[in-house]
Amino acid sequence: MGGWAVGILCLAGPTAYPPNRLAAQVSVHISVGARYSTSLVKDSVVVPIDLRPTLGPVVQLGVRDAFPGLWTGDATLDISHAGLDRRESGSSVSAGSATNVTLTLGLRRSLGHGVAARLGFGGLIYSASAPGVFNQGNGGLMPLVSLSGAYAPPVPIAASHGLEVSVQYDLHRFMTPALRSVGFNRPRPVHRIAIAVSARVLGR
Repeated sequence: MGGWAVGILCLAGPTAYPPNRLAAQVSVHISVGARYSTSLVKDSVVVPIDLRPTLGPVVQLGVRDAFPGLWTGDATLDISHAGLDRRESGSSVSAGSATNVTLTLGLRRSLGHGVAARLGFGGLIYSASAPGVFNQGNGGLMPLVSLSGAYAPPVPIAASHGLEVSVQYDLHRFMTPALRSVGFNRPRPVHRIAIAVSARVLGR
């Protein structure tokens, strides 16, 4: 496509979708809550070992685009932080902490009476404060699938600010180069559950 065609498309875009229409369709939401995660590493061949994130905070920024009907598309950036608890032979010690950054694209459907459901797909990256299982790298981008349900209370303040309470579940498979180097050859499924409260900060 030539440069002149790109220019025409750039000029035509705002005409086809006026700013007021875009503002009516697109909204920005912020969520805060807490997340629980199952073990990242678990082994009992020689000595029982369990590496598990502690309960930690989660913050999310989501952009939603309402489609005609009951469907809404969205992109959500999710950041959570948790300590790492290493349990070995009955004792428990801190193994540092880890921050997770997740980006998902999802479809959300209104089910009526303030209830909505969302299915999302994306990827997750770990960043740790101490080496341990991350001393040869963080394992890169890990595919993730998420499923959540949300409820908007039928009160005026909830409607005017887009307030919702949500329960979120996601699943990814955890593996790092350090784990492979010591004989772990199968990524471990990690299940995470979060409860969050969200509010609309932009749009309608």
